[in-house]
Amino acid sequence: MSPGLLKHRRTLTVICLAWTLAVAALSLRHGRFGRAEQAARDWLMTNAKARPSPQNPQLVYLGIDEAAKTLDSVFSDDLAKSRALQLMKQGFPWNREVYALIIDRLAQAGARAIAFDMLFPEPRDGDERFREALDRWPGRVVIGTNLKDRDEDPNPDQLTVSHKPAHVLPTPALRPPAGGSWLGFVNLRSDDDTIVRRVRYRTTALEFFGTPPSPGSEELLSLAARTLEKAGFAALIPKTHEAVAFRYCPQIQPHSVHEIFVEPQWAAPPYDSGKFFRDKIVLIGAAGFESPDRLNTPFGTVLGPTIQLSAINAALNDDFIRETEPWQNLALIAAGGLLAWMLGARVASRPLRLLLLGLLLAGFYGGAQTLFNSTGLLPILLAPVLALGGSAMTWTVFEQALDLRERQRVRQTLEKYVSRDAVREILDNPASFLNALGGERRSITVLFSDIRSFTTMTESAEPHALVAQLNEYFNDMVGIVFAHDGTLDKFIGDAVMAHWGSIATAGVVTDARRAVTTALEMRAALAKLNANWKTRGMPELRVGFGVNSGDAIVGNLGCAAKMEVSVLGDAVNLGARIEGLTKEYGIDLCLGETVAPLVREAFVLRSVDLVVAKGKTRPIEVFTVLSERTPGVAEPAWLARHEEAVRAYRAGDFPAAESAWREVFADQPGDALSTIFLARCAELRSHPPGTEWTGVFKMRGK
Repeated sequence: MSPGLLKHRRTLTVICLAWTLAVAALSLRHGRFGRAEQAARDWLMTNAKARPSPQNPQLVYLGIDEAAKTLDSVFSDDLAKSRALQLMKQGFPWNREVYALIIDRLAQAGARAIAFDMLFPEPRDGDERFREALDRWPGRVVIGTNLKDRDEDPNPDQLTVSHKPAHVLPTPALRPPAGGSWLGFVNLRSDDDTIVRRVRYRTTALEFFGTPPSPGSEELLSLAARTLEKAGFAALIPKTHEAVAFRYCPQIQPHSVHEIFVEPQWAAPPYDSGKFFRDKIVLIGAAGFESPDRLNTPFGTVLGPTIQLSAINAALNDDFIRETEPWQNLALIAAGGLLAWMLGARVASRPLRLLLLGLLLAGFYGGAQTLFNSTGLLPILLAPVLALGGSAMTWTVFEQALDLRERQRVRQTLEKYVSRDAVREILDNPASFLNALGGERRSITVLFSDIRSFTTMTESAEPHALVAQLNEYFNDMVGIVFAHDGTLDKFIGDAVMAHWGSIATAGVVTDARRAVTTALEMRAALAKLNANWKTRGMPELRVGFGVNSGDAIVGNLGCAAKMEVSVLGDAVNLGARIEGLTKEYGIDLCLGETVAPLVREAFVLRSVDLVVAKGKTRPIEVFTVLSERTPGVAEPAWLARHEEAVRAYRAGDFPAAESAWREVFADQPGDALSTIFLARCAELRSHPPGTEWTGVFKMRGK
């Protein structure tokens, strides 16, 4: 191979690799690229070649439209013969006896399930008749409820959880008896771009709004799920509490609900004296262009009841959508880059190369469309096309290839002195906030670690040996930070400061879990280092770790001569104070109260104390971590007793708290927290604090 061709191959490799890595990085981030990728996936679902979910013949949509509200098309003779029509004519909202008459007519006609995509939170005329119909047909009828994010003025008609997420129930007269239910929540939550692509069939009030459920939280079924249950298809309801993407069916056309009470229409096709409704699932809801119940979907703006029907239809047809996994997405992106490299390496003619590129892009689209239509698997579309097309359109610019080579050399040099994430931002995103003196406010998780009594060690240690030991320690600790995608902010003497979510984020929950995992692995790595140092006659190190989450300003700090990417804010300062609490409580890891709810499902936490940190006025709750949660492994029995002791202590019941902590100490001899609180309880029993007791400890130092 000639030197020129070898150089071309190397340049081509650099170009394709750079494109593939850049697209992969973008695909893992949220923002505009993520929205563009989702729009491309929506197009796969909605274009003329896409297969919609076939409408199940059991579904019927009865619409409450303008014709049903005005009854202008109904003859007076027909109106006089029907009590339901007479009640409708009185005006909308209707007397609720109308809904009782609808239930009776449909149920007597043999409908399997009758669902009202409606809410009935306030009492109205006709509730007694409506309730009687519900009691007559409890196994067939479903009515709607609503989940609200916040209820500032709770009342008896609502089940409120901690005054935040609330389950708004129907008026008491329409609620089901104990042991039964005809309720289903009607909420349809959109994605961040206001488009409804997925539904929850099961949830709890807390889970629906992204909060971990309390133990024993009631499972709630959606209107679609409850309707499937009433129709005898409970086995088809997805078991997960997560939102499920589903394939829409063509928009189901509604029949005006008043038609079932117009006897000539009822007797004629399509109703055929009720035969039309036999074994059908009937949904009654708003219809017509004037209806406010309209939501955005990949197919455009549609009526809410049609989405409910599509959700029922998807379950009946088992027509759910699965998105490709992250590793599959990365594999598709890598395949795009590899194909681009093969084109550049094997095809010398530029026109032929462009022709083959077009055929490959068309082939990828055709394969993606076929895969979605036949299996319901929805692959990413934009990122692989960008990896392939971007690489193919760039590799002929050899001058740019030289720039990329130089850029790579600079990257490798900078990474020895600056965080990898910072280098990535500086070189790959020149317009980012890291290249300006300004900053951005972001939700981050910060980790501080500090060596205990290090100043004392420096007074007596041999300098060369101490620096060598410290570098050995830093090498392992920083490696763990990088392994969990953390950003190394700085070394503060013997302390390490790192953060997640500042430059790149995987979401606040994942960022927090990575930070806590890093702290646990650093603690384990330190134990191994200490064992090794002990055999070499070197002093062992003791380290405290503190983790906190919150908003911080991320920016490029410094002057023209030297810049440093760092984070500023109360969450950062509090993180340092929380690390200092490890000395106060004889433990090596403390978490702030903002971290605990983000990681509780992944780690076994132990309450430490309510603390007012140095320089602060508001108390925070502090936790420590016992271990990662392992499926099938229960929490230690003594932990529940400890938490009981904490509650009693904060309530001022010091004898009960002391008794519980003695049990914990007996189970965990030498436990530092139990020792500290036993001493406090003894002191507080001797000198009761009085009514001003809050259970808050004021931190004496940093």
